[in-house]
Amino acid sequence: TGCVLLNLACLFMIGPNTDAFCLTRMWVIHFCFVFALAPLFVKTYRLYKLLGVGYVIPRRQTISNARTALMAVPFVAVEVVILLIFTFVDPNRMEDVMEYNESTMTHRVICSYDTWAFFIVQVIYQGGLVLIGCLLAYKTINMQKEYRDNQQLILTMYNVALVGSIILVIANAVEVYQSTMRLIVSAGVLWVTTSSCCVFVLPKLAQIRSRKANAGG
Repeated sequence: TGCVLLNLACLFMIGPNTDAFCLTRMWVIHFCFVFALAPLFVKTYRLYKLLGVGYVIPRRQTISNARTALMAVPFVAVEVVILLIFTFVDPNRMEDVMEYNESTMTHRVICSYDTWAFFIVQVIYQGGLVLIGCLLAYKTINMQKEYRDNQQLILTMYNVALVGSIILVIANAVEVYQSTMRLIVSAGVLWVTTSSCCVFVLPKLAQIRSRKANAGG
């Protein structure tokens, strides 16, 4: 669900840079990202608690979708509070930019903030979740064989960190238009969500196919 919402949120990248669109983009992109990331973080944390503490679990333990959602609520709530604060303090809004180049003048309408505060807060919060998730995943990399399928969580968390880092570097080290940056972000979201779904779904399909083959044999 989170991956689907995150991809749908990218549709708001399309459209004019009005105050309404700028503020909507601020909300949907960051909210949907945390909404998709929080369950992954929770499951990685649970995996660390069950397998990364050095003792042997007598039987396989799982976490239900309902419990995962419940544990993810605080992370989403923090993001909502951040978005609410900046909606009133420093919202993302339309700004007219005039660029002069020798004898030519270019007029662009962009979405911008008055300060870097929102960017810094989001990098600390969202980047912190991803970084901690990667550290927890690393601590559980040498898990017991019966839990090998849970390495899908580790691969997904590393994938999010890698793509997020690339987008962050491009956004701050390369001068690109906002339309180009939105395209890059949308491509990154599509890659992360698609590859993550494949990581989880394809092994299960292979297991089902193997069981059917064994049963038929």
